[in-house]
Amino acid sequence: MYKYSSRSALKILLPLVLLALVSSFSYMGAQSAGFRTASFQKKSLSTGITGHRLSQPSKKILVVGSSVFPPTLDPTANAAQAIDEVIDYNVLQHLVELAPNGTVIPVLATKWTTSANGTVYTFTIRKNVHFSNGDLLTPHDVVFSIDRVLRDPSYPYRDIFDVKSAQAVGDKVVVSLVQKSWSFLFDMAAYSNGVILDPSTVKTLATHPIGTGPYVVTGEVNNYSISLGLNHRYFGRLPNVGGVEFRYFTDPSAEDTALLTGQINVIDDLATPSDISLFSSAPKKYVLISGLSNGKVQLTINNAVRPFNNKLVRKALEYAINKKEVINVAAGGKSIAIGSDSVPADPYYTDLANYYPYNVAKAKALLNQAGYPNGFSTTLTLPPYYYAQLAGPIIQQELAAVGITVHIRQVSWPLWLSKVFYGGAFSLTIIDHAEARDVANYANQKYYWHFAGSAAIARQLTAANAAPTKTGWIRGMRQILREITADAVNVWLYVLPVIEVHDKGITGLPKYGYSESFDLTHVSFGGKPTPGLIAQGYSAR
Repeated sequence: MYKYSSRSALKILLPLVLLALVSSFSYMGAQSAGFRTASFQKKSLSTGITGHRLSQPSKKILVVGSSVFPPTLDPTANAAQAIDEVIDYNVLQHLVELAPNGTVIPVLATKWTTSANGTVYTFTIRKNVHFSNGDLLTPHDVVFSIDRVLRDPSYPYRDIFDVKSAQAVGDKVVVSLVQKSWSFLFDMAAYSNGVILDPSTVKTLATHPIGTGPYVVTGEVNNYSISLGLNHRYFGRLPNVGGVEFRYFTDPSAEDTALLTGQINVIDDLATPSDISLFSSAPKKYVLISGLSNGKVQLTINNAVRPFNNKLVRKALEYAINKKEVINVAAGGKSIAIGSDSVPADPYYTDLANYYPYNVAKAKALLNQAGYPNGFSTTLTLPPYYYAQLAGPIIQQELAAVGITVHIRQVSWPLWLSKVFYGGAFSLTIIDHAEARDVANYANQKYYWHFAGSAAIARQLTAANAAPTKTGWIRGMRQILREITADAVNVWLYVLPVIEVHDKGITGLPKYGYSESFDLTHVSFGGKPTPGLIAQGYSAR
């Protein structure tokens, strides 16, 4: 996230440990004045899929292949992306959410107004909405959900929640911010701080989340599958499926085989982009959707340990790595290089990929200037994810060419979290920072890469958010990106691509990876989404 908070460190959204056991089929699965108004039509939410198939709703279960089984079903307890993929938007909803194309759309709020100074938001709550257990959604439930974030210090994204108070006034909820924020609506849409809960059900969120979305959780088989049934109390038009099953695989080839043999209908994201050829050879049977995400794959550098506390050494790493080669190997060439903590979907994106062009001689000269003419040895700790496993050896070779000996250390995901992310016991690592607009991480010196210039970035973030215009905010954010790049805090490599494959005849799937949710609100066997939904980024084929 880009919004600075003086509270504790922001957690990264990353998938959790791959724990599945191999099955007999060799595949894995789990289970007033001064206010400006922003009003939106309800039509885009409830019109849904059109087509002849809706006269006879499909009873077929949509089976989605994925790779990481969620550690819990409670997105307010854990920052794992795997939870949001299944539960967010599908089961639990927000006042506003992100459409697949990244735009903020109204859901449980029908409209909102913003005070002239940008510190007060007034949301009109949608009427006649029920939770799946029959309880009526009220403005007081919204206030409860917002207050819960403020009360609970363990809330995953409490650090970026610059809310001072929330109050129910008739059919509205008035939210007062600590300070003006150009990112507030985005934050409420993108992160679990924005989830609206039924107060009577919070104790069972981990196993039986109750929400207002089009689905309800009907079953879970540990490390194998999670089943969703239709929520017949849903306020909108239900998806044209009999239900959804998320099935989990640790072996990408087994997941590919499951789609090829009809055991699943969708692969939400190909683990190895080179596997596209398996499905592109049968275009009459499969649909491939390729796009970018918010994920920033980076070589993370511990700025607090020698020799990486020396900016010259960090810059040497920048020049020594050929990003194009890394992309070809780790992303099948299906991505773009980046040079700072931003992706093209960000409103303040600046292309800094060539700030440090690949230059071995320059890298060696910087190492010599830093006092390491003969290089040094270091350890690269890799989590068990394919992009890291593929990129690691390439980076090892490229650093060897400038005299840096890299020892690769493979660790499990729980160990990476405990030792690297929480413990800071590392020198280098490779990881996808999947959070959108997360520049605020660089304002927190306690964050796991321990950037010494974080206090200055914090001041600049506060100033950017206080800008009177969006143009001024963007200008301030771009300056921050240039500064963290100039300091070579990390080596930003490329945008993580999202490649979705599915059987033909399925429509309404999300075409982009800008939301952590695999949003199945408008999915259908047959039919066609409305033009409004297509414009929001839902698939038409």
